[in-house]
Amino acid sequence: CRSIHIVALGNEGDGFHQDNRPSGLIRTYLGRSPLVSGDESSLLLNATSTVARPVFTEYQASAFGNVKLVVHDCPVWDIFDSDWYTSRNLIGSADIIVIKYNVNDKFSFHEVKDNYIPVIKRALNSVPVIIAAVGTRQNEELPCTCPLCTSDRGSCVSTTEGIQLAKELGATYLELHSLDDFYIGKYFGGVLEYFMIQALNQKTSEKMKKRKMSNSFHGVRPPQLEQPVEERSFVEKHRWPSNMYLKQLAEYRKYIHSRKCRCLVM
Repeated sequence: CRSIHIVALGNEGDGFHQDNRPSGLIRTYLGRSPLVSGDESSLLLNATSTVARPVFTEYQASAFGNVKLVVHDCPVWDIFDSDWYTSRNLIGSADIIVIKYNVNDKFSFHEVKDNYIPVIKRALNSVPVIIAAVGTRQNEELPCTCPLCTSDRGSCVSTTEGIQLAKELGATYLELHSLDDFYIGKYFGGVLEYFMIQALNQKTSEKMKKRKMSNSFHGVRPPQLEQPVEERSFVEKHRWPSNMYLKQLAEYRKYIHSRKCRCLVM
C-alpha cells in the first residue's frame, strides 16, 4: 500500500474556525481538500493524540483515491527537548515537513529559529520542507500590511525573515494572509500535493531499482523480449499520477468551472 508521511511542526494560531471543532492549517486542509477522502466524522475519529506522545495529533486519511496519508501535527516544540529520539525518528521518516507559525508571534518565531531549526537541519534527510507563514500582520508600532514587511520593529514577523528561514532550510515559503478554505486549498494544498506526487514518484523509482538489484543478485534475468513488458506493467501499476487521480482531478476541474461555482458580481 502506497503511503505518504507528513510531519507538521509549529503553532500557527487559531483563526480557522469559531466553533469547537479541531482547527488549524493541517486540519482544515484535510477536511476540505477534494483530493483527500474521509468525511468529517472519520477525520475526527482518526485525529487522536497518543498517550505516549500527547504533543502530537495523528491524522489518517486517503489521498488521490488509493494513497494512505498519515500526518503527525505537533504545535508544541518542547518534544525536541523532552523526547529527542522520538522527534528525530519522526523527522527522519517524514516524506514532507511543514513548519508553520503565526506572523504576529515574533517572539515564538525567533525562539524556534534560534533553538530548534538547527536541530531540524541536522535531522533532515533530503525531504521537501514547506514554511507556512499564517495570518494578517497586525502591528501597532509599524503597520506591516504591505506584501513585503522588512522592518524588525514591532511584534510581527516580516516576509524577509520568513524567506531567510526558508533559504536556511532550502524550503518553499508560503504566506497565507487569508484563512478561508479557498486559499488553503489553492496555495497550501497545491504546494503540498505537488510534493506528495514527487514523493510517490520517488518511491516508485526506488522500488524499481531495488527490484532490478534483487533480480541481478539472485541471477534472475528474464528474456530480453519479455523484460520491457514486465517493466511497463510494473510502472503502470505504480504510476503517479494514477488513472484514478487524473479522473478525479478532471471531474473536480469540471465542477469548479461549472456555472454553479462561478462568482456573480452584483
